[in-house]
Amino acid sequence: MNLRRTVLASAIIASCTGFAGRAALAQALPDLPALAASGAAAETQGPPPSTYLEPSLGLLVTGTSNANFGAGDAARSDTIFNLVPRVVVQSEHAHWHLRGDFRLNGLYYVRGTQSNSILPSGSLGLDSELVDRLLYLDAGVISQQNIINPYVGQFSGPSSNQYTTTQYRLSPYIDRLLNPNLRFIARSDNTWTQVTGNTASTGAVGGRYGVQTVSLDQRPLPWGYTLVARQDNTIYNNQPYASLKDTSFRAIGNYAVSDRLVLGLIGGYEKVDAFLAQVRKPIYGVRGAWQPDPNAGVEAMAERRYFGTGWALQAHEGTGLFNVSLNWTRGPITFLGSQFNSGPPGSNIAALLDGMMQSQYPDPVARAQAVQNLLNSAGLPSSLSTADNFYTQSASLQNALSLTALMLRERNSYALSFYRTKTEDLFLPGQTLLQLLQTLSTDTIQTGVAFNYGRRLSPISNLNVTVVRANNTGFGPNQGLTSRQTSFIVQLDRRLTPRTTGLIGLRRQFLVSSYIPDTNESAIFAGVVHRF
Repeated sequence: MNLRRTVLASAIIASCTGFAGRAALAQALPDLPALAASGAAAETQGPPPSTYLEPSLGLLVTGTSNANFGAGDAARSDTIFNLVPRVVVQSEHAHWHLRGDFRLNGLYYVRGTQSNSILPSGSLGLDSELVDRLLYLDAGVISQQNIINPYVGQFSGPSSNQYTTTQYRLSPYIDRLLNPNLRFIARSDNTWTQVTGNTASTGAVGGRYGVQTVSLDQRPLPWGYTLVARQDNTIYNNQPYASLKDTSFRAIGNYAVSDRLVLGLIGGYEKVDAFLAQVRKPIYGVRGAWQPDPNAGVEAMAERRYFGTGWALQAHEGTGLFNVSLNWTRGPITFLGSQFNSGPPGSNIAALLDGMMQSQYPDPVARAQAVQNLLNSAGLPSSLSTADNFYTQSASLQNALSLTALMLRERNSYALSFYRTKTEDLFLPGQTLLQLLQTLSTDTIQTGVAFNYGRRLSPISNLNVTVVRANNTGFGPNQGLTSRQTSFIVQLDRRLTPRTTGLIGLRRQFLVSSYIPDTNESAIFAGVVHRF
């Protein structure tokens, strides 16, 4: 699922991780500039810089036997020119922070198998302190490509099976320490989502999603507490029946067993309003946080709520050469809310590298530069395979598990990503009419694994091999729908000048689907990337 688009303020057209989802397929296309030049990060002398800015321009030419792979159309060969201008930026100042990774994917199909297009992708985030230690403002924009039909395959280029979402966020908040151990937060997250592209067959629309939160947190010494009032509100344009509002209050008692282990009990109440239905239920559960050392930690929470049992588990373990991250959540989502959270949790190699380098590069700007240099020198993709986020006209219940691991050696790198996401339609009691009105169902189990191996052949050249397997299986209204996709990518890049890298590679992929005839693709690609 490639990320998508846009410009914010006149600052810099910037935006984040130019490719979420679609994994290794994007290694050869959308993430082309990540291969920008070999060379390890240089040691910074003197005060660290306040801004890291790296513009680049990439050109990739692909000869493919099936430019319609992933679109559900008949196989047709074509030659594709892909021009990719990109800007990576991170700027840290006393009262504001800017970070982003933005690119434009300009695609030209020589034989016209797909429409020529320019697809911006990425995100930009600005965090600012308006009043010292009191009032703050976060703002951002994120765009991504979304799959309409999960059973016709995944592909990194534009197709009739894709549409684009662009989400704008504005989040003012108050964050104040009332005393050294008592913290007050009042935050208003507000997002507006626009949907463009091939939406006629889905009826997909944008809308507004907001999260309003007020909390009071007393640090456990050893006893403490947290009081949280929260409201999630989803409103779709021209679809009032798809709206969902969840208002809740929680009181959490915490006890610090030690400096590294905190346990807690949760009690609360919530009211859920949706189309022609309302549910009021108590909330009760447990939580815990354990940090055995600075490079490892586990946070877990389980609650009994109106939909059943929900949970959230996050765990990470890492050293300077190895890092692994686990995420497992179960809870209600809406399409707009999932866009706000960047879809189901999944692999993020750049984030793992950032965690691995925190002790070596405590300054965030120097660390951002070191991460990019390591991605460049090792030829690593910035992320691997993740589950897709599908449009639905009602709330969904999602059970999402993801595991990402990265190991670095002197000349080799190994990256592994695994996910399993079960998404099912969620209806409140009394919403029989909504079930009849709904035309799309998200009842799907997505399972995928991706493996990337990188080999430093010389100080200026790298070999990179990626294997991806993605399975989608429908149930309920989607019973009998399946797809299985396997992709192989081999890529060789070589530094031509200190700031220019050339690459060449092969791609082979297969799709077995219950929705369209089985298909496959063979491709050869070559390109060049220059960093300015």
